[in-house]
Amino acid sequence: MRRLAPLGGLLLAAILVALAPRLAARVHALESAGTADERLYLPDGEFLRHASLGFHAPVADWTWLQATQYYGGYRRGEHDLRYFDGLVDAVTTLDPQFTEAYRFASLVHSITHGDQEAAIDVLRRGVLANPDDWQLHFEIGFVHYVFLHEYQLASRYFQAAAALPGASDFCQRFAAFARRRAGDMEGSLALWENLRRTTESADMRELAAEMVQRCQASLAGAPRAGFIGPPTPARTERP
Repeated sequence: MRRLAPLGGLLLAAILVALAPRLAARVHALESAGTADERLYLPDGEFLRHASLGFHAPVADWTWLQATQYYGGYRRGEHDLRYFDGLVDAVTTLDPQFTEAYRFASLVHSITHGDQEAAIDVLRRGVLANPDDWQLHFEIGFVHYVFLHEYQLASRYFQAAAALPGASDFCQRFAAFARRRAGDMEGSLALWENLRRTTESADMRELAAEMVQRCQASLAGAPRAGFIGPPTPARTERP
């Protein structure tokens, strides 16, 4: 009987997660719009941690399956996303190292909701639980770069990502581009020069060498491509 107890807890947790969105949808349909609180109908992560009796990873996997299916239902027009955050929170509470959940949730907030602050918040929670995951640092920088146009801040996150184990060369590449976009040509030059020296990719080394020359030319006040004569505020680039 004792051997069956952990299995019973795992099954109970899985059943609760599987039924929660369906039950919540039915309850919500009976109430007026905007009056239902999804947190009342979803088992939270702490409850599931206890209910799973130590089987945190399998229940996290099962909960993640429910979250992705729920998002798929939203894409098919079956419902809204009012329970999505609760499911993701349950996944990351059960398994804080489930980095895919943080990244996917941030994309949903950025692209589907247009809520960049929420996207950054969920990625920061991921970084707190996984400080050595370079991809989470990089994606915070990406939100700042692409959506918020905060280039200096983006560059700092890209550099933080580049310093972590297993990071790709494009972390430093994005950091250098972000510095350039922020108007910090000297900082951009230093990053490109470092990338040129350290990369193992011939293509990346060639790109870095080219960008070093461009940064040096800009700092020296040389005419930029597309300009006739020395650059002045009154001149415009050729179309």
